Amino acid sequence: MSSIAKLTALLELDEQGEEIAEIIAGMLIDDRKRNIFVARLAEIRNQLLAIDAKVELTDAEDAVRRFVVEIKRPVTTQEVAEKIGRGFPSLKYRTHTSTILNSLVSKGILGKFKDGYSYYFTTPREAVMERLKRRGEHPERCSPAEISKETGMPLSTVLNVIEELLI
Repeated sequence: MSSIAKLTALLELDEQGEEIAEIIAGMLIDDRKRNIFVARLAEIRNQLLAIDAKVELTDAEDAVRRFVVEIKRPVTTQEVAEKIGRGFPSLKYRTHTSTILNSLVSKGILGKFKDGYSYYFTTPREAVMERLKRRGEHPERCSPAEISKETGMPLSTVLNVIEELLI
């Protein structure tokens, strides 16, 4: 079965198939829109492939992850640097600690949110719940893509947390 035939069959089975087909058709008509659409599809494919990839952590990343999870409250870069810096000398420096924390956020291991002038690092669940509260949204009706941008976490992580909150 060709890919086009598979797509047709899937769209016919999906309750929103007609709407999806209309959107796709609209994108394919205009060359400029088509190029943007194809590029975005490639980005999405890469994000989906990354979901299944096993995340490898360095010893420092693992120590930071454990600290943030075990403390059971949002923490700043400064707090992490002060506590973890004893065991990992390079983490005494906030810039390096910040790099590690943001790496963990981009991998979906930790979450972050901004409050005032400070960024706080916490579990992905807490970060999503904080953003939902500040946005005045509920898990069943929210903007996952916006929450992903605001927290710096991958969209897949945000969607997983929202799914957990709905159970």
